[in-house]
Amino acid sequence: MIVKLISFFGSRTCSYGAAIADFSSFIMSIVNSFKYLKKVRFRTYYEVIINQTIFTGVNALIIVASIALLAGGTVIIQALTSLPKFGVEGFLGNLLVIIIARELGPLLTALIVISRSGSAIATEISVQKWSKEILSMELIGIDTRLFIVLPRVIASVISICGLIIIFDIVAFLGGYLISQTVVYISLDQFGQTLINAFTFKDIGAAFLKGTLFGITIPVICCYYGLKPVSKFEIPIYVSKAVMRTLFVTIILNIMVSIMFYV
Repeated sequence: MIVKLISFFGSRTCSYGAAIADFSSFIMSIVNSFKYLKKVRFRTYYEVIINQTIFTGVNALIIVASIALLAGGTVIIQALTSLPKFGVEGFLGNLLVIIIARELGPLLTALIVISRSGSAIATEISVQKWSKEILSMELIGIDTRLFIVLPRVIASVISICGLIIIFDIVAFLGGYLISQTVVYISLDQFGQTLINAFTFKDIGAAFLKGTLFGITIPVICCYYGLKPVSKFEIPIYVSKAVMRTLFVTIILNIMVSIMFYV
């Protein structure tokens, strides 16, 4: 029994180690491709960046705003009805900033982007590899690592940072309006509590999370998108891309929160 357990955990450890080494090699290949960046005109990536930004950012506005409205309304209603019971209503702004601006805004935005754009990136690249489009680009001398990954990273960083700002604005203002149907608080008082609670540290942490998420999501999804060797493996690697990206995103969110607030 002990031998079987050692064998099981040993094989798992070796497989995880090999996967980490392979992913590290993929990252290094992207970094090494940067030396050719000066030879490439930005116009080459312009259309891809614009299309990815529209899909990841603009087309996701409605769902991000809807979720922000519901989340903001729920949090604000709970805060306004619960805090006075404990005599700590003066901490309303701090609580809202902690829950919405620091955690819910960046994390929920990232989860939405992963479910929409992350899965789409992995699927698109998998199909391109299966149909030999990526091989064709390599044969004519195009650096596919640079051409595929870089524009998506730029678009994701821009989109996620922008969506986080929109999420917070809608969550605070829209949530405030929804909360007025249950509990009344003047707009001046509500706005002043938020202004007093916000710090540059909160803004910096949110943008750092947005930047890290914007880099991590397309890189991991591109990595798994390049893995399938047959069309039957496409859904397997797309599922892996989404699950791995979710896991890494949550870990990054925790790490940044610890770095800024602990």
